[in-house]
Amino acid sequence: MRKLLNRDRVRPSQMVLIGDQVLFALGLATAFLAYYRLLAIKVFPTTTILLQLGIHIGIAVLAWTVFRVYKKVIRFFSAKDYLNILGIIALVHLASIGASYMLPEKHHLRPEIFIISFFTTSIYIIGSRLIISYLYYHYSRSRKEGEQKRLLIYGAGELGVFLKKSINTHYENEFKLEAFIDDDKNKIGRYIGGVKVIDADRDIKSFIVKNEITDIIIANKTLTPARKAKFLEDTLPFKIRIREITSIQSLFKSNFSLDKLANIDIHDLMNREPIELYDEHVAESLKGKTMLVTGAAGSIGSEIVRKLSEHDASLIICVDFSESALYDLQQELKRKHPNIDYRFILTDVRNEALLERIFEEYQPHFIYHAAAYKHVPLMEEYPWEAVQTNVFGTLNLVKLAVKYKSERFVFISSDKAVNPTSVMGATKRLGEIIVQAYSSSINSTIFVVTRFGNVLGSNGSVVPLFKKQIANGGPVTVTHPDMIRYFMTIAEACQLVLEASVMAEGGEIFVFDMGEPVKIVDLARNMIRLAGFTPDVEIKIQFIGERPGEKLYEDLFSEKEKLHETHHDKIMISKENKQKMAEAERIIGRLQTLENFYEPEMYRVMIKELIPEYQSVAGDAKVVNFVTGKQRLAQYNYQN
Repeated sequence: MRKLLNRDRVRPSQMVLIGDQVLFALGLATAFLAYYRLLAIKVFPTTTILLQLGIHIGIAVLAWTVFRVYKKVIRFFSAKDYLNILGIIALVHLASIGASYMLPEKHHLRPEIFIISFFTTSIYIIGSRLIISYLYYHYSRSRKEGEQKRLLIYGAGELGVFLKKSINTHYENEFKLEAFIDDDKNKIGRYIGGVKVIDADRDIKSFIVKNEITDIIIANKTLTPARKAKFLEDTLPFKIRIREITSIQSLFKSNFSLDKLANIDIHDLMNREPIELYDEHVAESLKGKTMLVTGAAGSIGSEIVRKLSEHDASLIICVDFSESALYDLQQELKRKHPNIDYRFILTDVRNEALLERIFEEYQPHFIYHAAAYKHVPLMEEYPWEAVQTNVFGTLNLVKLAVKYKSERFVFISSDKAVNPTSVMGATKRLGEIIVQAYSSSINSTIFVVTRFGNVLGSNGSVVPLFKKQIANGGPVTVTHPDMIRYFMTIAEACQLVLEASVMAEGGEIFVFDMGEPVKIVDLARNMIRLAGFTPDVEIKIQFIGERPGEKLYEDLFSEKEKLHETHHDKIMISKENKQKMAEAERIIGRLQTLENFYEPEMYRVMIKELIPEYQSVAGDAKVVNFVTGKQRLAQYNYQN
């Protein structure tokens, strides 16, 4: 007997089976009592009652076993499960009526008894399950109350409701859903599954503080980027983990987990609508052309190649000097676009002879020149490298474009080229001058310049650096508390390049209206909050001083350049500063005098001579003294 009642041997499902049979017996007994004492006052037929109870319970055990009712976990019962139980209870009673008429006539029972039994048994069995679910829910909630995370779901639509059900089923001990939040005035103030819907705009801040919210999941497919940015701006100052689910389908995946939900990306914090450019004329102009992309394995170049692949170019020539990155790009494109013809060429834009072989063999129609050295502090140490790649590499491609009559040449520049304070920015400006000079003198090829702000997520940008520092526990290093930058996404940058390549008439500088500049320290704080930490408490922000060549803010155009509107309100152009070929030749001639000479100070002096607005900064806003450099340059020129 002890073995039979051993708790380790009696499973919960067996206890459910036994308990339900007791309720079946109790339901039929209640029906007997009601019939023989309330409806028809008669003597209890004790033998018949015992016989019918035995048959009834036997049928019930058989039905519960066949339909595996006792195997189902009570706390997870749904409306469908309760309807199934009602159907099985009805089936048991119909079978009992049939069995009753197979007995001798003296043991027959009136059908009214089984009808009463059906209702009483249903009440007992379904009621017991509801009571157990209720008690379990409140017991588990009270036991976990202090440990549960307090959750808000942004979106009281279909996706949000499905997410609520999934959380109730799989994460009820981990999360307590405090409320839905929504922008729809028709939903605000109502209840969904016992959970109130509050105003995402007016009520959110006070509700977060009052209810000590720890997590928010965005489950709103109609949320615009600008509204999301505003919502994040309101909620990020609180220590809250914010994640997002984008489709109902993800809820039904076998490996679905709330921990795998995507964290909000820093791109979502750009407080403006994404810039969308899609012009059928662009797609048509690129179709069937031979394209050459330099720096093709870099963050910008590779995205340009991907976009060109979507526009049915006949041949895309990918030039880069990074072996591993070019190989990775090759494998990706062959997998995604097996029908596109590619050439992957490992070379440097400094190698004029090899570049000429490429032009001679493939005769590219469009050239997208993205290859460049762009890391500001490194180029301050090695300015000759920046000159060779950013200036002479550009010159090599420009001359070949003219020689082989390419249709269009797009030079990808930087906002650091405007009033430059770094060697990198200055060499980009020199590249612009060369491109514009050829544009003024050559009619066979259309030359155009595109200027970017900082591209989020590109190689060398602050975003990957901050992510790595946060992952390592900090500190997050910011050069200056007042430093601001314009930002755009890689997709936006590539749209600008393609748009400029087909709409340019020659000599223009294209720039996106990127909205208001962003403080780098604010970007760092928001990234720390997105990672679930508190800035300056759990993750420190450390100000390390301006690096060599950096300035506090960037300009998109110089004061001499006048802006013109285009067909798109987010694209601005300037074509005021026509450069003469003589200026380009002077730049090349002066820089060639420093060939095989490796002293950073001398290069800065030479660049200052070529670009008067260049003001070199050595770091911490200390302006470089050019006097010593000029003396060294004069000595060098005398010796040579």
